[in-house]
Formats: sequence, structure tokens, C-alpha cells
Amino acid sequence: MESHNKIKKIVWIVFCSISTFLLTGTIWIRRTYGVLALAMVSESFRSGLKNKRILFVKYVIIPTLAVFLISLIVNRWLKGSRRRILTYVMGGLMVISIGGAVMGLDAGAYISRQYGLSRQHWYDSDNLVIHALGSIDGIPNTNSREALENSYQQGNRLLECDMIMTSDRELVACHDWVFWNRNTEVEKPSEVGQNEIYIPTLEVFMEHKFLGKYTPLSVAELALFLKEHPDAYVITDTKYVEPEEIKVGFQELVDVVRENGCEEVLDRFIIQIYRGYMRGFIDQIYPFENYIFTLYKEKYDGDEEKLEEYAEFCMLYGVDVITMEAKYYHDALLDICNRYGLRLFVHTVNDPEEIAAFHAKGVGVYTDNVER
Repeated sequence: MESHNKIKKIVWIVFCSISTFLLTGTIWIRRTYGVLALAMVSESFRSGLKNKRILFVKYVIIPTLAVFLISLIVNRWLKGSRRRILTYVMGGLMVISIGGAVMGLDAGAYISRQYGLSRQHWYDSDNLVIHALGSIDGIPNTNSREALENSYQQGNRLLECDMIMTSDRELVACHDWVFWNRNTEVEKPSEVGQNEIYIPTLEVFMEHKFLGKYTPLSVAELALFLKEHPDAYVITDTKYVEPEEIKVGFQELVDVVRENGCEEVLDRFIIQIYRGYMRGFIDQIYPFENYIFTLYKEKYDGDEEKLEEYAEFCMLYGVDVITMEAKYYHDALLDICNRYGLRLFVHTVNDPEEIAAFHAKGVGVYTDNVER
């Protein structure tokens, strides 16, 4: 009987202590880490905890010890049925505390995040992105078939492609129409003014070679290339930021791929977004698996607090990669990305030694150079 009472006493004290620890810990973590709570990767939480030990002791450990001591005193004072009733009450409170901790710390998001990070991703196999399908004969930004095939033959599998819409709303591989007008021998229709930008139809675009010798690419042909080369990925650079343009452009991408009977390649299109709201718009069109948040349209200049905001957004909305201009990079930014379980890429770097230096730090690189 005496040993039975001792066990009850121990159980009661454990209930009190665990309940208090869970509740105070949850409140402290929520106040410290905001809505992210334990959805942050483990490394981030541990590193954050190192710098906040005193606060953790003050707001979590001390209240827990206080309740532990109080529970010892109360345990000596209570007898019989009162102690049994209070034990049941504390057991119930502990169950509630566990539930509160699971919800308050967003354990589901944490588990989902950890599962996502544990899977194999496109950026795990390579950290070199070939910009604008790569240079050809030393010429960058052609987005041409020759550039695409040359980049692939050189062993490159991550291929960024500029994409814009023709006048008849077809998606093609092209940097912009000003650039295209300057580098093709196209005759403007009479209705197009001398200083106006001529936007061709798909037919006209496909008839005019870039610089007179490089074959233009439609996005339909790009999708068929992915079908024939199952180890390749295409990173989109559509440059669209207006809601209507975003919807039309990406709906066209999905429609073209489906029309050509290769919907499976949509999982190998890596979607670059320039504004946070793009993530939701695009997800309504198709549930693409892979996203990059590229910061050049945000005019990002290396500010650490701003990158924290982008990193929080990426972690919460399933974007695994952040890309920024190489000139604004510094190591503190890489630390932020590492804490949030994100990969960092920089663009556009063509010096081999600079590329090697970034890779040594674990930073991916966009480059025009196709030779590895």
C-alpha cells in the first residue's frame, strides 16, 4: 500500500512537471519564433536555442521547477481521495498540454517539412544552373536549340530558359522582344511604327533565326526535349509579375505540355517566382513540385532582415531555393538560408574561380558557361 502511494505521488509530480514544461515551453517558443515555431528545421531551432539559454531558463525551466517543488509540498498535505482526484485532474491537464503543444508548435508542419527535406531534390544532384540555355559560340542569351543541345552535351542538366508570349499568345524561348528585334533580320509590318516594339506571332518567331543562324525554340519543343531527356530540368524565367500575365503565361505552359502528350515533364519544370503572391496564382493552375524565389525584381541588396522575411515565406509555402544577384552575397545570408533549410543560388557568375569559391561554400551558381 505504501509503495502504491509512492507511485501515485511520483506520477502526480511527473504530471505537474511535464504539463508545466510543455505549456511554458510552447508559449516561449511561440513568442520567440513567431508563427514558424517548430516548423523551422531542427538545426535552426538548436542554433537559436544556443543564443537564448538564459531566456529559456527564465521562462521555461524556472516555472517548471517551481511547479515541481509546489507539487511536492501539496503532495505531502493531500490525503486519500483528494490526492487521487487531483492526480486525475493533473493527468487530464497533461493530455491537454500535449495537445496544446502539438498544435501551438505546429508539429504537423514540422513533420511535413522534415519529410520534404529528407527527399531527393533537383538541387541535390547539381549546383550549376545554365543561364538562358547557355552560351553558344561564346554568345549568351540566345535561348536557341543549338544552345540547349550544346549545354546538355556538355553534361549540364539544370537549364534556365527565358520564356515570353508571342502576339498570338504562344509561349516561346526568348529573353525579351526588344532583344529579339535587335538580333533577328525581321521586317516589321507596316502597321508597326519605327520606334514600336514588334511582337511576332509564333509562326514569324519560328521563321527567324537568332543572329541569322541559331534556331528558335517554342516551349512545346522544350517540353518534348524534356520528354526525350528524363534527367534534365528546365527553370522558367517568364518575368511576368502582373496577375493576369502570370495566369495566362503558366496556363499556356501547362496546356502546351498536355497537348503534346507529355504532362509528366511538368514535374521537371522548376518555377521561378518574383513576388510571393505568384506562388498561390500558379498553384491554382498546376501543382508544380519545384519552386525558386528569385529576388532581382524585389531589388534585393543583401539586407539580412529582408532575407529573413523571404526565408520565412519560402519555408512556410514550400519554396526550397532562393536566388539572388552574386554582387550582394555575403556569408551571413547563407547562414540564414541554412537555418531555414533552404538552398541559396547566385546569378550570373562566369568566372571559373568565382564559381568554384561559391561551390566550396555550398552556394549554387547560375552561369552562361557550359563547360564544366
